[in-house]
Amino acid sequence: MSTDWPKRFDRIAGALPPGGRLSPADEVAFDTLEPALQGFVSRDGVRIWYAVWGTEGPFLAFAPPFQIVHAELLKSVVPWLSQHFRVITMDPRGNGRSDRPQGQKHYALDLYVGDFQAVLDAAGADRVALVGISAAAMTVLRTAAEQPERVTHVITAGGFAQSLVTDAKLAARVEAEFAAMAQDWPGYVDFFMQQIFNEPHSTKPYEDGVRFGWATTGEVLAWCYRGWLGNDVREQAKQVRCPTLVIHGDQDKRVLYARGQEVHDLVPGARLLTIASGGHVTAVRDPVVFAHAVRDFVAGAPPLRTWTRAMARPRRALFICSPIGLGHAQRDLAIAKALRLIQPDLQIDWFTTHPAATYLEREGESVHPICTRLANESRHFEGMAGEHDLSAFFALRTMDEVMARNALVFFELMEATHYDIVIGDEAWDVDYQYHENPELKRQPFVFLTDFIGCLPMNPDNEREAFLCADRNADDIEHVGRYPYVRDAAIFVGNREDVPEQTFGPGLPGIREWTDKNFCYCGYALPFDPGALADKDELRTRLGYRTDERIVIAAVGGTGVGKPLLDRIAEAFPLMKREVPDLRMVMVAGPRLNAGDFPAMDGLEVRPYVHNLFEHLACSDLALVQGGLSTTMELVATRRPFLSFPLRNHFEQCVHVRRRLFNYEADNSVDYAQTDAQTLARRALAQMDAPVRYRPVETDGAVRAAQRIAAVLENRHWAG
Repeated sequence: MSTDWPKRFDRIAGALPPGGRLSPADEVAFDTLEPALQGFVSRDGVRIWYAVWGTEGPFLAFAPPFQIVHAELLKSVVPWLSQHFRVITMDPRGNGRSDRPQGQKHYALDLYVGDFQAVLDAAGADRVALVGISAAAMTVLRTAAEQPERVTHVITAGGFAQSLVTDAKLAARVEAEFAAMAQDWPGYVDFFMQQIFNEPHSTKPYEDGVRFGWATTGEVLAWCYRGWLGNDVREQAKQVRCPTLVIHGDQDKRVLYARGQEVHDLVPGARLLTIASGGHVTAVRDPVVFAHAVRDFVAGAPPLRTWTRAMARPRRALFICSPIGLGHAQRDLAIAKALRLIQPDLQIDWFTTHPAATYLEREGESVHPICTRLANESRHFEGMAGEHDLSAFFALRTMDEVMARNALVFFELMEATHYDIVIGDEAWDVDYQYHENPELKRQPFVFLTDFIGCLPMNPDNEREAFLCADRNADDIEHVGRYPYVRDAAIFVGNREDVPEQTFGPGLPGIREWTDKNFCYCGYALPFDPGALADKDELRTRLGYRTDERIVIAAVGGTGVGKPLLDRIAEAFPLMKREVPDLRMVMVAGPRLNAGDFPAMDGLEVRPYVHNLFEHLACSDLALVQGGLSTTMELVATRRPFLSFPLRNHFEQCVHVRRRLFNYEADNSVDYAQTDAQTLARRALAQMDAPVRYRPVETDGAVRAAQRIAAVLENRHWAG
């Protein structure tokens, strides 16, 4: 058992106070899904929470395992599985939303099985497939034997059929665990989570597991543990007659692989899926293979299927566009238009969500219907933001549920539809799962990004620095082991835009590594700056007067920027006092309500402005967030601007500022140090300051398209 738990626990997870409890919402909520039905069953005064996710398809029920975790353990697989099944989950007595009755008499296998079967009754699951992870294998095996008319399939994962303490060595280990629960509860949680998530780069599952553990107490967990011990369902396993699948990692440190093999041997006709080099919880650490295995085993082949002969298939590309803001959609559309000039017969489908999907549809593009099943990344980032403060790294890190769901939807589309190429602009979810599941790659894949390397914003914070380096190392190892996953990797920018610092201790330099693994296309503008050079013509077309002073304030396509707009609105009367003919257009974006801002003479609030870059190009000043797309559009059209990078946002504060510095256009302002009076003074001074930006290249989108076309045509690119 770990002896340095306080250091590791604080660094990786952040400790709650002893006996601390999470709120019910934190304990069980899925970020991407609402239950179709939820409630409680009461058994002898003990309330057991359950939920049904999804409204169509056969029932699929997860029995709860050891109570050191609760239903949120399944967050990476349930959202997608609920698109195919009515998925039943529950919190066990002792954790989550369920009660924590006091005393050993409330914790025994008979009670655990009874709770599960009562939930099946409450959910109306008369015919149901059962999934048992770890100790829950005993629950589902026993239920299948006792209720054969109800159970259609059984799946165990990391499971076992008996928990007898048969030798002194095992008894000593069990007693050591009980002692740790009583005397060193944080140390026990640390030990347990390290043991079940022993695969490399498992810091996020470990961190989640610690959070789940702290939703209960050592005293309650000791009662729970004793309730699992001393049981034997091997005879019931022999009676199971429904199709059974056993999933087990051969490097499982909690339940040895031989225990899973025993379940396979006991159940007549059972199948065995071995996760080579896998640990204890496949559903968490390898959600794609787990979710596919469950779906395929329970649902089987689709009842209707069409296969099109190869030469009759239209030429198709799928363009994955990051929906965080609108900049990706605009540059991706520019690349797509350039690609169509090279490949006129290429049909392009888009894979994204609002607001990018809305923008693309308005431009006449085809967003694939399956995208209605995606989780929204922008909404997740908004939920992580404070007052002009967004830790982009931790927002990305806690998006694991979103990314798993969306990757599974993507792979489902790949199964159903032939594409000649997939293009992913910061498609981190698909790129990650392609490297974790390289056998699923069916066509060329081109990856684009405008930043490389997660960087800690607080280098003295050991936890943040460690986790950033770990994520970077994971990416580096992926690319090194499977270089063929990315048929091309394009950095949307120039070599000098890449930081020269390292990915972390013992890791290579970011620019050095990028040189070896990416090509540079230059910045990809969504317009020709020359076409927007006539300021008066542009104003007339857009409805502005040529004799007024215009300020555009905009914060992108998410709701993260409202505090900045509030401060700008507060500064506007001070600016107008100095410049009476000043007119400010404040673009609230598609996610903010224009009515939330005060009405003032000369201040116009618009919920959305299509092709905002045209309005920026004819402004006298722009006040914007620190995003790359908007600031580079201002540089390209040579407009005065101030940018306000989000605090703790490593991309805006490091990567974007470095690039703007290269173009002699780093006009960044610290939001936290800028009140309304200071903002008004800085804005008016910047409005009349000379512009000396370096020109922005205009062929970036074409160069990116040429590289993509070279992959599509399977030829060497000379660019």
